[in-house]
Amino acid sequence: MKSELFKQGREKGVLYLLNQLSPNGQFGNPEAGVTDYYKVPSALQVSGRSQSANMLIDWIRKNGFEPNGDFGPRPKGDTPYYYLYFNSWIIIGAQRLGQFDLAQKGMQYLRQFWDSESGGFYSSITDISSTTKQDLWVTSGCGQAALYTGHLDIALGVGTWMKRLMELQPNYPQKLYTVYSRSQGLYTNVDKTDPIRYVLVNANDGDQFFFHPGIAAGFLARLYQATLDQQWLTLSIKYMEFAETASDHLLNLLRAGKVAWAASVLYTLTSKETYKNLSEKIGSNIISQQASDGSWHSVGEPNLRNDATAEMVVWLDEIYQATRD
Repeated sequence: MKSELFKQGREKGVLYLLNQLSPNGQFGNPEAGVTDYYKVPSALQVSGRSQSANMLIDWIRKNGFEPNGDFGPRPKGDTPYYYLYFNSWIIIGAQRLGQFDLAQKGMQYLRQFWDSESGGFYSSITDISSTTKQDLWVTSGCGQAALYTGHLDIALGVGTWMKRLMELQPNYPQKLYTVYSRSQGLYTNVDKTDPIRYVLVNANDGDQFFFHPGIAAGFLARLYQATLDQQWLTLSIKYMEFAETASDHLLNLLRAGKVAWAASVLYTLTSKETYKNLSEKIGSNIISQQASDGSWHSVGEPNLRNDATAEMVVWLDEIYQATRD
């Protein structure tokens, strides 16, 4: 039974994570801080380890929750453009666990970086202007946090931003461009120093940020559930066209986990076998890449084992919820 395999994979993964949870609730590598633990509360919660999840949340409250609503500790000098993405996972995990102090104050901090004019989130915490770039996956994660915490105005703004981004695509679904700013619009002249950030090509091999269509479609499907506004379901399906026409190579990447999540939600909402089959195919690929100790490692980043493992646990749970043999 496929669904049982997804459940077993989730269980093996969470056991790997639990082995790194200290008696005081601290998780993983202290030097990595938030970049090591940010997905773990959700992974523990979906796997039924609520006590362990709350131990970690309490540690964060005492050691990693800043007065302004930010989360840490952060690796020294580490302010990447996806800085806010870490926060979004913690906010969602805390909200799902009923730890509203972290979730609500964390969302208040996140809200400072929402561009109410475009509807997207700035990919910077220091430079906020019309020229500041806004990335699809960062905006999607922050929009999901807004949806979980009841900030529907922000979530709807994110939906509008995604609609504009799709309207600006020059040759979709062959390519998906993922970076925007108010001053420039959609970035179609790709920065050769970091091309993977700006565009996905659905026929190419190699490493690509294949999570983009998944996190966008997953958010939009959840936005539809929150509003029952058909335009968001239609737009979710549109973003998934990229994944449906992608190569098998891309479907085999661990970065496809978010696509499996989106397909699972869309299958629940539409009952279309296409989405069930896509979700199960990616889920089986994820299982095939699980190490004997229950972990996974990120593409090209073997040291990010905790990050990848926590996320795969969450997506396997989403696939398990939606698929029934």
